[in-house]
Amino acid sequence: MKILITPKIIFLIAVLTTIKLFSQETINTATGYSAAAEGNLYKATDNGQLYIGLRDGSLQLIGANIVTDNVSLTGNGTTANPLKIAQNNASDQQVLTWDSASNMWKPKTPAAAANWLVTGNANTDNTNFLGTINDRKLQLVSNNTPMLEVGKRQTLGLYDSTTTGLYPYNQPDASVMYIRGTNGNSALEFEADGASFYKPVFFTDANGNFGLRGSCAGTDFFEMGSSGTSNNGRFDFVIGDDGDEPFVFSKYNRDTSSKVELMRLSGTGLDNNVRVGINTGALANSTLQNNGSLATSTFKTTGALTLNETHFTIILGGNHSITLPDTSNCNCTGRIYVIKNPTNNTPSISSYKNLSGSSVNIISANSILWLQNDGSNWQRIN
Repeated sequence: MKILITPKIIFLIAVLTTIKLFSQETINTATGYSAAAEGNLYKATDNGQLYIGLRDGSLQLIGANIVTDNVSLTGNGTTANPLKIAQNNASDQQVLTWDSASNMWKPKTPAAAANWLVTGNANTDNTNFLGTINDRKLQLVSNNTPMLEVGKRQTLGLYDSTTTGLYPYNQPDASVMYIRGTNGNSALEFEADGASFYKPVFFTDANGNFGLRGSCAGTDFFEMGSSGTSNNGRFDFVIGDDGDEPFVFSKYNRDTSSKVELMRLSGTGLDNNVRVGINTGALANSTLQNNGSLATSTFKTTGALTLNETHFTIILGGNHSITLPDTSNCNCTGRIYVIKNPTNNTPSISSYKNLSGSSVNIISANSILWLQNDGSNWQRIN
């Protein structure tokens, strides 16, 4: 009899052999079972579930989590207990990151958790800050334009390294807050709800001038700062806007916790008249009112003398000639000199007009001479 071996027969033999090698057994329970053959199937009669034998003799439920206990998954895959990533000692808000040194995933606080939020930040402490931890500038930008920079002077490009550099521009490590602006002009303004018109502000202009304008008593203003163009600068003090607001200079007495007025400069309304009061405590009654003593310079001659703006009272120490400033170019209209001659001499002096209008060029013996410049001549006024 001839037997024909076909592929179907070979497959059948293989299946029967597999069943023989890996058979299914029935056991009462899988709990505590330790004599399982690796790869064999076991059906527990207490729960009807199917298990597979492991190499160590224990059983593993088919369809359950078959990874070991020290991996990063938990759960058995059922609806009641789905597979999940294990905690792995992670805390709230941490994420898993790959650690190539240990070749595993580890929990780590993300960088974003330490970011400053545009919606505000909570639970900050004294270790939190906004800035850099190296020598780089901190920059605030609006409308794609740098507005504020913070850093060392040299880091911000503001250091003057020349030998003629002035303080503080020549301090490379000085801490600087630099306000930038559009077209090189910037300003620092303060909120002042009580200021009706003139809000307090520091500002610069296109000529490089720097100033401060602020409010006074709600509707008035003051201003101080530089002005001018093309190397023709000056420093201005301005007060307004009704014309009678004063500049008041005071001192503070600590013991009495009070101020004492030293000097007052004021207008008298919307005109060009001004008044200066020294120790007056109120608007001066004249262009200059001095409620106190007056001191001027005195000089005793030891030889011929040419007078200038530093002189006032001149006492002749001998037969010494006096030269008065040239009226045509001295720019001294209104200047006064007092010349005392306590000697019997009649020294010479530049020409002046006496009380009758005649020209005189001597100083009488034992006399006092008051001279004032009227813009054209020196006039005797005593």
